[in-house]
Formats: sequence, structure tokens, C-alpha cells
Amino acid sequence: MFHGCKKLKNIEELKILITNCCNDFSFMFFGCSSLSDISPLEKWDVSAGINFGGMFSGCSSLSDIKPLENWHVSKGNNFEGMFSICSSLSNIKPLEKWDVSTGKDFKSMFYECSSSLDIKPLEKWNISNEKFNSLFIY
Repeated sequence: MFHGCKKLKNIEELKILITNCCNDFSFMFFGCSSLSDISPLEKWDVSAGINFGGMFSGCSSLSDIKPLENWHVSKGNNFEGMFSICSSLSNIKPLEKWDVSTGKDFKSMFYECSSSLDIKPLEKWNISNEKFNSLFIY
């Protein structure tokens, strides 16, 4: 949708976007390196979402993902590279309660998140269906 919009900063209008029937959110904000405020996405209904791969990949200014805390991603099976190259991201605690039990691909989910990323909040994630049988940080 906004793939490669390096100068995209304000997504306020997206807070009214109807997303409850969308199942593919892949690469939606890929490469939006100026995007730092994703609070308009807080009330998005992503419960039908299956593919979240690369959704925020390359959003190097993104540091606060608290607006995603209450997202229902329980149908998601692809989370590959979702936050890769988000070099300002250091706190992933808001994702702690995500139900990712149907997820199959977590490869490189936090690749090159170079701001001292602590993955302890994800300890209780059920990733038993992961098809690569590997960690999701490379």
C-alpha cells in the first residue's frame, strides 16, 4: 500500500480505514523509513489477517509499537520480517500477549533491530508450528 514511501510520516487518516476483512497486510509500510508514529493503527481490526510479512520492514524511525498491543493476530501464519530493519525499535513488550500459535514463519522477524532488543517479553509465545524450526531473529 505505502511500499517504499520513505517520506511518509503522518498516517492519521488511516485510523478510519476498514481492515476487518483484510487478510494480507504484507509489506504495507515496507521501507517507510520516516514513519515513527503508528498510533492511528491502534484500533485496526486485523483479526482476519494471515500475512503480516514485512509489514513494517525498513521503518527505521519506528520505536514505539504500543499501538499494536491489542491487535488480534491469532489467524496469522506469516510474520517473516515484520519488523526487520526497524533500527530504532527496542521495546517489543507490547507484543507479549499476541496469540501467534498458528504462525509458521517468524524468520527474520526482528532482523537488524539494532537498538538493544530484549526478546524476553516473547518467552511465552507458542511458536511450535514454525516451519523452519529456528529462532526468528537472524
